[in-house]
Amino acid sequence: MKTWKMGMALVLMMTAAGCGKEEAGQKSGSDQQQSAPAKVVDTTPVTLKFAIHLPINDEFKQLYIEPIAKKYPHITLELVTANSFKTYDQLIAAGELPDLYISFNGNMPGLKDRGINMDMKSLFQQNKVDLNRFGQNYLDDIQYAATEKGELYGLPLETSFHALYYNKDIFDKFGVPYPKDGMTMEDTYELAKKVTRLDNGVQYRGWDIASIVRLAQPLGLEYIDHKTEKAITSSEGWKRVFQLGQQVYSIPGNEPSKDANKNRLNGFAKERTIAMLNETNLFSRLKEAEKDGLKWDVVQHPFYKDKPNTFGNATVYMVGAVPKTKHMDQVLQVMEVLTSDEVQMNVSRAGRVSPLKNEAVQKAFGQNDETLKTKNLAGIVKSKPVKYPTYLYREIAEPMTEKKFSQILSSNGDVNSGLRELDEEINKAVEAEKKK
Repeated sequence: MKTWKMGMALVLMMTAAGCGKEEAGQKSGSDQQQSAPAKVVDTTPVTLKFAIHLPINDEFKQLYIEPIAKKYPHITLELVTANSFKTYDQLIAAGELPDLYISFNGNMPGLKDRGINMDMKSLFQQNKVDLNRFGQNYLDDIQYAATEKGELYGLPLETSFHALYYNKDIFDKFGVPYPKDGMTMEDTYELAKKVTRLDNGVQYRGWDIASIVRLAQPLGLEYIDHKTEKAITSSEGWKRVFQLGQQVYSIPGNEPSKDANKNRLNGFAKERTIAMLNETNLFSRLKEAEKDGLKWDVVQHPFYKDKPNTFGNATVYMVGAVPKTKHMDQVLQVMEVLTSDEVQMNVSRAGRVSPLKNEAVQKAFGQNDETLKTKNLAGIVKSKPVKYPTYLYREIAEPMTEKKFSQILSSNGDVNSGLRELDEEINKAVEAEKKK
């Protein structure tokens, strides 16, 4: 297994000074090299509390937990599901801090507030961790999702992707060519018009864009300016996105449903009335739907002409140490295994995107899944995520932006005036938050 050259695991070679009295006597004191005791890895049995945001299912255990037990049998992992800040608050209140955690880059601010994460750059340097093995964009996403200071809270394990899923039966029904890799947003819009039809009382929708925020992400748009802390949603970028969203949903028959989130997924996987859907990883759900007859495939996520081969924010799942752990050496051993080429190869084969640069690992994407072998998985990895923005007051501005788009859409309102109103509404909400 290719591993870090970890400082704690290095064995210092004994020099010739201790090989024999005669040889030593032939050298002057200044020539003699002093032998140093080898630093031995502590194999005393230890239990680490491991807080995990990913689903702890059989696949997760097979991919990540079993390799740790195999290489380091002295380490026992106590797995704790931690997919909310409330869980961490409960652990803190009970005095049961974990030793390490898996979370995603967007959670770094909240974990920092709770003293869960730490800047690990110096530890990585001391232990000769090769950061060049990872895609720099994934390291950047960890470093800049929460701060502009560039703290590296851990190492990436896997990341989400954005793709365009399509229903082959709908395209076949209307004799329209399938979507293909390399389409722009405008190309996808034109294609959507061809498969948005009412047929035998069934309304088929050409394209569901998921959300206006998802449509904006490939441009790296933010809601609030960092210097002024004022809203900037009336910018040309947001205007462009709102107008495109309005165009897509203004195709006769392509209007979104009232319960958009629920019916979007059902419309594609169950009811099968949506021809194209841009989303993150839906493999597990679509594999189940395929057993019931859904014929689907996937292509590269559509992109903006001036941002080729770029999709939206990547959710980068990462592993990091909790600063108060008493077992940092063992935590580093766990991190070593999780990010090894061997483990990451299996991660990729399972249809999860590995953050390693390793070309063989990248090419193995989805190869272990019989269903995925027939899909255009190569298209997914033709694009890279946008650099993760350093949002201010995202929890306030993002839902307000979604709400404003829905209002404009339902009233066929003017985008320019609507976005100016949105700026004012966000500014008021932020000011109110500051006064709390």
